[in-house]
Amino acid sequence: MTLRKILPGVLLLVSLIQAQTNFTLRDLINDPGLDINLYKEKDYRWTPDGRSLLFFNKSGTAKTFLVRQNLNQNSQDTLFVSDSLIWRESEQNLVMDYTGYKVSPHGNLLLMTAKNDLFIYDCEKKSLQRLTADGKSKILPCFSPDGRYLSFVRENNLWIVNCATGNLTQLTSDGSETLFNGRPDWVYEEEFDITTAYIWSADSRYIAFLQFDETEVGKYPLMDWKNLYPSIEWQYYPKAGEKIPDVRVFSVDITTKEIVRIKRALPRNEYVVRIDWLPDTNLVMIQSLNRQQNYKKISFGNPKTGETKLILEEKDSYWLNVTDMYYCLKNRRQLIYYSERDGNMHLYLYDYDGKLIKQLTAGAWIVTELNGVDEANDLVYFTATQKSVLERHLYRLNLQSGAMSQVDSLSGTHHVIIAPDFNRYLDYFSDVKTPTCVLLGDLQSGGVRPLWANPQFDYTRYQFGETRFLEINAMDGTKLNASLLVPPDYDPQKKYPVLVYVYGGPHYQIVTNTFTTPFLHWLAREGYLIFRLDGRGSSGRDRNWERKISLQLGKQELQDLLDGIKYLKTLPYVDANRIGIYGASYGGYMTLLALCKAPDVFRVGVSVAPVTHWKYYDAIYTERYLGLPKDRQQDYFESAPLNFVTNLKARLLLVHGSADDNVHFQQSINFVEELIRYNKRFELLVYPNRKHGIRDAEGRLHLYETISDFLNRNL
Repeated sequence: MTLRKILPGVLLLVSLIQAQTNFTLRDLINDPGLDINLYKEKDYRWTPDGRSLLFFNKSGTAKTFLVRQNLNQNSQDTLFVSDSLIWRESEQNLVMDYTGYKVSPHGNLLLMTAKNDLFIYDCEKKSLQRLTADGKSKILPCFSPDGRYLSFVRENNLWIVNCATGNLTQLTSDGSETLFNGRPDWVYEEEFDITTAYIWSADSRYIAFLQFDETEVGKYPLMDWKNLYPSIEWQYYPKAGEKIPDVRVFSVDITTKEIVRIKRALPRNEYVVRIDWLPDTNLVMIQSLNRQQNYKKISFGNPKTGETKLILEEKDSYWLNVTDMYYCLKNRRQLIYYSERDGNMHLYLYDYDGKLIKQLTAGAWIVTELNGVDEANDLVYFTATQKSVLERHLYRLNLQSGAMSQVDSLSGTHHVIIAPDFNRYLDYFSDVKTPTCVLLGDLQSGGVRPLWANPQFDYTRYQFGETRFLEINAMDGTKLNASLLVPPDYDPQKKYPVLVYVYGGPHYQIVTNTFTTPFLHWLAREGYLIFRLDGRGSSGRDRNWERKISLQLGKQELQDLLDGIKYLKTLPYVDANRIGIYGASYGGYMTLLALCKAPDVFRVGVSVAPVTHWKYYDAIYTERYLGLPKDRQQDYFESAPLNFVTNLKARLLLVHGSADDNVHFQQSINFVEELIRYNKRFELLVYPNRKHGIRDAEGRLHLYETISDFLNRNL
């Protein structure tokens, strides 16, 4: 089935838009048709019963409406209009921040905030209720499963508030600048994707939470340069080989306020990567990982006694990846869990004693997401690469028979959110010619219909170039996926300069059947061939593919990239003397490494927010791939562009945000010092007070224009 058949109304609308032969860099910022994230403004969400969708609509008067669409009755109602969300007091009027609203378990209440305080909006009565009035910062608010309470973290302590009475209860009292209760520190959030470090039991009686002790963790200064005297925000940031946070597991009875420490499954100086309640609420499931990240334990902890029982353990000669692909079944004492033990990421079924019942998925492909488990019908829904490593598709598996089938039908990339009642699903779909649109799928009938697509986008309107997928042989014969974006006026008789767009790092894939960022299309329109390649270490492939980078970051990735460029040079329309490279974050690191270790290949390089030496980066990420610095000094040396600056020949544009809390500005500062030491010419662009991504409109436009100008002058 083609997208044209599924979205006839949308395609008819965009075909009526007047053709546009040119777009400017400013259009990348201001033209809604080029906003590939415009779909996020709708913020589609399922109601808890799965029968309705919530989403935002905007009017020409700048009002925002929260709409509830009942899919069973095919009806809509408006829950609120933004300008009516005002709490009026004698001294002030508080305007609600509704953008991050949360829905109560029964779907009748919405949580909102204003001036650091919590408010409840009643969807039926269309009324606001104030829950707190202290004006102190509150983070990570969450409804209890029965909807009676709201929990949150204030001043690094856990609190709850009764939604009916407004009565506040403080559950922990030892929170401090160095002791975090219920909230993760930066490195856990960044590297283990832990955004909330506490969870309610299903009966709403207990809260299990992590406590982070940062006492011995080093701090990095993030400077704010706006004021006359710059201010400093200190960030706890464990660098490779340094002290990491001590993390403990606790449970608290919200009625008695009794706190019980659950014994750690591993000794101090290790990681607790997930906590969850088992469905019967009697036990806490704790997933722990040793510092080397090659030994994982799953234990069940008793919230009353603190005792733990080891259920599962897994070891890997390299490292173990941490994901959310697990599920505790409610109607039987069984656990679905993920593993790469057979060489690919697949799902397995265990009982609560840790006995393997059976492997659920198998094959030369990987599962990338566990989307839901329909226990009533014994169905497991998951996303996988079975059809193609370039795509992501939704599948369902029968737990009893093992029968498996693909649910979606469009070739491309699907990110799916299944309704709680397992009747429908939201499908965020994209392919090389389609920026993300939203489809509504029916799990019973198999039908699909459009919900939203950017009405101002049309591929031919902007005269985008063509993306061609390639398969290239590496030096050792390994097949590498690559893509080439050619200009819209491509002429095979001409010779074109090439811009290699690189990432290269683990847990990321840039060669996929998804829409390319419009800035790369702009560069293609300027006359560049845009080349991308996923070498070993990138995601989407098997365990051994990723582990090739172990203890030698940059080495295999660079070799695969150079093999791709060697192929490019055989193409008659490629100007082999005009090859540039551009990347950000790990791609910025790969850019510098390529310029310093293959200096005769590239004419120019643009490096944004790069790692220049892994000793400056965080412990969790760096040690997973390189080990501890004290054990791998030579590997750290060889993997650092900082140590090979003397080889640099290309023209370099180095870009960094001064307040980058991920890859610190320190990385580029030290690289600049070496550039000066060896008298290397370079251009440096610093974005004051910006973090890892230059996300504000003015900054991004300035970055695009600077990169474009730099390439036009030098490539």
